Amino acid sequence: MNPSPSIDCNRGSSAPPGQSLLAQVPYARYLGIEEVCHNGKPAFQMTFQNIHLGNPLLRTFHGGVLASFAEVVATVYMAREQGLDRLPRCASMTFDYLRPAFAGALQAVPTLVRGGKRISTVSVQVFLAGKLVCAGRFIFANSRVQASTTP
Repeated sequence: MNPSPSIDCNRGSSAPPGQSLLAQVPYARYLGIEEVCHNGKPAFQMTFQNIHLGNPLLRTFHGGVLASFAEVVATVYMAREQGLDRLPRCASMTFDYLRPAFAGALQAVPTLVRGGKRISTVSVQVFLAGKLVCAGRFIFANSRVQASTTP
């Protein structure tokens, strides 16, 4: 995996300047989210820091940090896949915690489930050491829908 501010996994070069959407999210910088390539596809990584601490005895990620990580990933990925120049707002989300996320490097793999005219859905799976720890589905209401004109 090669961390980079914005990677085009297909070409192995930097993506166009307009696609560095992750840099537009201050919370992503605070959490330490980086964009990487995983098996030739875009993915995102976040390495454990003390600000991520949920259970100090077990040294696990806080559930809110996990959900926030996945939401940032879904938002940036959806904007890029839809060719948006602004980050969309998440209208609804469902998030499943499958096992404890112990301290380490998390990797989030997003997938565009449906990119429609009015609604778009992105699925994000979060892995720790190759094991799925949580998964989320994020629904975005597309704002680029134009009002129909009636003659």
